[in-house]
Amino acid sequence: MPVGFDLETLAVRTTLSDVVIAYATALDTREWTGFRALFEDEIEIDYSSLGSISGTLPAQVWVDRCRVLGGFDATQHKVGNFAFALDGDTAVVTSYVDAAHFIGDLAGFACGTYVHHLRRHPDGWRIAGCTFRVAGYATGRAAFDMAFDAARAAFGNAP
Repeated sequence: MPVGFDLETLAVRTTLSDVVIAYATALDTREWTGFRALFEDEIEIDYSSLGSISGTLPAQVWVDRCRVLGGFDATQHKVGNFAFALDGDTAVVTSYVDAAHFIGDLAGFACGTYVHHLRRHPDGWRIAGCTFRVAGYATGRAAFDMAFDAARAAFGNAP
């Protein structure tokens, strides 16, 4: 791995990691307006490793789908181990993610890898696509699914 980078490359890498951190943080804080602002209008989502959605969709559809996290008492998405592939005005940022989901006495943990595809726009970098690849479930898949089922029920019953 090369040691040292020019300042422009370091600045871009920092900005890109900030976008991925903002993605994770917005999920946990339920800051949906800020979450939506991270995306291009149409995005490629692949959460199929969780048994979830995979395809191209309007960003607002993804934001609305993620709102189910509001059914949890708390979530925490920690990202790190960033790797960057830069090519002009496009970039791929790969990072590890530990995602914890809590509701009542239930806890669902999924660990894996995020792959964010980004494009540079005049006002900054935006997410054009996001993939989540599951590496494993710290408490098992059944516990993860039970926590999500409880959150879906709680979210559906919210006023």
